[in-house]
Amino acid sequence: MLLGALCVLLLAGGLPWGGVEAVYGGGLMRVLGGLAGGAAMWAAWRLSAGHRLRMLVGLIALFFVVSGVGVLLHCGEKALHCASLGGGMWFGAVGMGCLAVVGVLFSVIFGYLAHLCLRVEKLWLAVAHLSIVLVVAGTFVDVCCEERLAVTRHVGVPSVVHGKGADKLAPFEVEVKDLHVERYASSESYTLLVHRNGRWLPVAVAKREGASIRCGQEVWPVEKLRALPGGEGRYLALPGSPVRVLVQQPGQVKEYRAVCRLSPMRGEGEARDVTLRVNHPASWDHWQIYLMNCSADGRRVQLLLRRAPGRPLVFAGLLGVLLCCFAWAFRDKRSTQA
Repeated sequence: MLLGALCVLLLAGGLPWGGVEAVYGGGLMRVLGGLAGGAAMWAAWRLSAGHRLRMLVGLIALFFVVSGVGVLLHCGEKALHCASLGGGMWFGAVGMGCLAVVGVLFSVIFGYLAHLCLRVEKLWLAVAHLSIVLVVAGTFVDVCCEERLAVTRHVGVPSVVHGKGADKLAPFEVEVKDLHVERYASSESYTLLVHRNGRWLPVAVAKREGASIRCGQEVWPVEKLRALPGGEGRYLALPGSPVRVLVQQPGQVKEYRAVCRLSPMRGEGEARDVTLRVNHPASWDHWQIYLMNCSADGRRVQLLLRRAPGRPLVFAGLLGVLLCCFAWAFRDKRSTQA
């Protein structure tokens, strides 16, 4: 019943029509989350009856398993980044790769120890409930201590980040050095406009054929198109009377990429360049930097800076739920009475 009520609230906050995001942080959601965490704690206590010492040892082993996965993800990402730079950074890539291998060994060795400790009937299920408690605890920490700073940056203009609704600064500076917009080439369209009675009227639709654009019997090379001043797309002014213009409508956006430079306040420390994509944030000193939106002319970028201290707890809890449910579902039932 608690899970059903939580699902109803999640749908109420996330529906495209009538959804209210504030539902997620409302009082009812907090009460239900606390009740669900308490129920999961009680279930773990009941399921582990008679084997609580084994469960404690298994929890310690699972802690090292989750730590190994974290080391693998972090060091693996650093190794790939160093390898992409090439040159002398290959030594750094090898070093980070070795640390990633250590993370794998940690996960395998302590995973086997956790299996030996938790293979008793229902212990995996008990630890899965404790993992749910971790997720609830991390969520409550974020509700109480999370910081969000919504900022707007002009491309190529360095400035200090100021938070909306707060009189404090983020502990670093953000400069958006460049913005790349990648579009689907197949969705481009060309319109032929004619100037009549003081207005531009569309008279035909042109099609691209390789390096040329065709409209009826007329053909124009694509390379002659010029960028529209103050807007997206390109155009080509055509000779003759009445005045005609061929306008390219930009295709649908495939991806936004913002190249940002992150540097500490007052220049104390080393700056770092990162590339932000939608749903692919960057990290800096316990903060997550998200790319939210950009203006049509590509001159302004909206960013969200978020510091969530409960994020490690939520990550560990979710990983614990996945591992425990997998192990419980595929357990060897002949050894559950060991």
